[in-house]
Amino acid sequence: MSFFFAQTSGIEFFEFQHFMIISIMIIVCVFLPLIARMRFGPDLKLWISRGISILVSACVVGAISFRWLTGSFDWHEDLPFDLCNLFGLLLPILFWRNPPKRMIEILYYLILGGTLQGVLTPDIDQPFPHLLFMTYWIVHCGLVIHIIYVIVVWRIYPRIIGVINSLLFVNAYALIIFIFNYFAGSNYLYLMEKPRAGSLLDFLGPWPWYILSAEFLGLLIFCLAWLPFARFNSSK
Repeated sequence: MSFFFAQTSGIEFFEFQHFMIISIMIIVCVFLPLIARMRFGPDLKLWISRGISILVSACVVGAISFRWLTGSFDWHEDLPFDLCNLFGLLLPILFWRNPPKRMIEILYYLILGGTLQGVLTPDIDQPFPHLLFMTYWIVHCGLVIHIIYVIVVWRIYPRIIGVINSLLFVNAYALIIFIFNYFAGSNYLYLMEKPRAGSLLDFLGPWPWYILSAEFLGLLIFCLAWLPFARFNSSK
């Protein structure tokens, strides 16, 4: 069992292991929703959504529990305040029944704009097959797979106004987290400093200017995420 808890080096960006994870995620994102939409009935479609959401949520709880039980839990870093873990925890509640379209719209933009960054530039110190390595990738890839699955299976077409709504939501949440970070000395959402492992924020200037630059980057990413649905009547 110690094989699953070994502490060595983390993953290297776009090395073979990272490339394989991304490739598997893309394959599942493409084929799972298409097969479900063409071949499965409403009940099975919904249960697949529930299954993914339960798995993702269980991994968030599992990672927190592992850190707590091993004495490595740090409330400055390990509370589920980042959007990926927060969404992961709430997923079974939000998606237990047929998903509400407007909520899906916001989650789509935030997951494609935020969680996908965690897939492309992972902030994880543990290697495969460490438990925290596994839970990290299941949560991040699972969120992307789940939102694509829901969008395709239920034919939900995110609107351009959803870009603005998503920016408003993330800014309101970031303000709350910034206040918490300030008094707690934490760095949730990377509002106080950039990720150690590197990310797109490294190209956006020093603190606090990278936060302002990230607003424009987020707007650009959200707009790119909307482009596949531009041909639909998304204003309705």
